[in-house]
Amino acid sequence: MFVYIGVLLPFIISPGASYALTIAAVEKKGFIGTRDVIVGTVLGIAVHALFAAAGISTLVMEVPYFTHFIKIFGSIMLIYLGFTILLSLLTPRSAEKHSISVKKVFMFNLLNIKPVLLYLTVIPSFIQEYENTGIYMHYIYFGTAHILLQTAWLLVLGYIVSVMTHQKLRWIIKLISLTGSLFLIVLGGMNLINFIR
Repeated sequence: MFVYIGVLLPFIISPGASYALTIAAVEKKGFIGTRDVIVGTVLGIAVHALFAAAGISTLVMEVPYFTHFIKIFGSIMLIYLGFTILLSLLTPRSAEKHSISVKKVFMFNLLNIKPVLLYLTVIPSFIQEYENTGIYMHYIYFGTAHILLQTAWLLVLGYIVSVMTHQKLRWIIKLISLTGSLFLIVLGGMNLINFIR
């Protein structure tokens, strides 16, 4: 279990789609806003873990055109999310147009390159060490740990943002949101540039 935590924590706490969506959701709806983000994120992680366990992710990534599509579309979605958050910071009224739904969060997580890399490159390196549990169960255990840790992190993040909002520290949240949105735009842009090269 400690191996799972050590492998997963850098992926979980680094800024990404769920991180940015949690901040935006809590700003808009209060702490209850974390619910849709958590449900969408959990569903996305579950699909990644199940696809990896069934070998579907490996097969999909073997088809070059599909791999290219996922990389391009995922990068465009990161850029879109970054600009959406940036726009909501600059014009607070526009945030009403961009609701954060379970479906939207699920799609961002499903096409996010971080879990794809995690389940296709990082986790398989640990399978050799734990072959006696079976590959399928190994992915299920890893996915379960990922879901539990990700949920805990999003609850903590949501709580921190909620407290900051109530303590009139909105400028810190806006700074974090600005940094997160720029990070997503740069990450998506770098992914596209690396893909084109």
